[in-house]
Amino acid sequence: MLDTDADEVPTWASFFDDEQFAEFMLVVEQDLERRGDVTIEDGVVELTIDGGGQHRLGLQNLAQLCNQVERENWRELVREHFDRVIVSTHTHDLEALSRDWSRVRTMVKVRLYARESLGELTESTVHREVGEDLVSVLVYDLPDAVATVPTDAPARWPVSLDEVFELALRNVLEQDEIEIETLELDDGTRFSVMVGESFFVTSRLLVLQEHLDPVNAMGALVAVPNRHTLLFSTIVDLGVVDTIHAMAILAHRRHAEGPGSLSPSLYWWRDGSLLALPTEVDDEGVRFFPPTEFVEGCLDRLAKPSAYGPN
Repeated sequence: MLDTDADEVPTWASFFDDEQFAEFMLVVEQDLERRGDVTIEDGVVELTIDGGGQHRLGLQNLAQLCNQVERENWRELVREHFDRVIVSTHTHDLEALSRDWSRVRTMVKVRLYARESLGELTESTVHREVGEDLVSVLVYDLPDAVATVPTDAPARWPVSLDEVFELALRNVLEQDEIEIETLELDDGTRFSVMVGESFFVTSRLLVLQEHLDPVNAMGALVAVPNRHTLLFSTIVDLGVVDTIHAMAILAHRRHAEGPGSLSPSLYWWRDGSLLALPTEVDDEGVRFFPPTEFVEGCLDRLAKPSAYGPN
């Protein structure tokens, strides 16, 4: 059974009020109980289906999707969501796929994940470190699902793992469309917003230098609030402080809205490396807690006219 009598709305569904959350959980419960035995713990469902195996299903993305449509459409959306997720798990023979390099080479991609969202699955994925709380994961982009590549699969392929990651990123760049617009606020603060329908928009963080104009020694601010959104801005002067505040607000909002939430954090990007820039956003505004490395390596240097001069 699902616990629909929680005392308060959990953080992962904070966009719901008490009544909405209770109704969402009831819809989820009624849909899943007809499928098999169900238990839940903090936004994750364990579903056991007779003859269909066990499934571990997250609820955050589904809650975010429901929050974007009228409540009268929730039941259909929930049903279609679980149909798609559960069926896709059993309709693809990933073992057979991994032995067919001619198919693999066209559908392997690299996708950004929040490390905590993978949990124990991190050890069973082919991944690389991106930042303090982000990893890039090798996946198959299937017609009706995205499946992680098993750790033993790359050993069967006639190229090195480095070459596989290069190919996977190239597939993203060639196959997945994006749009980039400049967001300019009344106070003159400007930064870029990259969006797209695919699950691989944020993979372009791995080639951010191709989107920066200009590129300089101070690097850039960047955020990846959800799988469909990448925020970035080249650092050119002390106006970066205003940009941090503006980007933090949008990053926190997009992270809460989803779907596919990644991280509400901002990062300092330099030549592909990331340093988290802690912020807190609430009704009272934005609080920024700059790490010493960012103060000394960026803010202090920008404050010296002899080093960079006016912009």
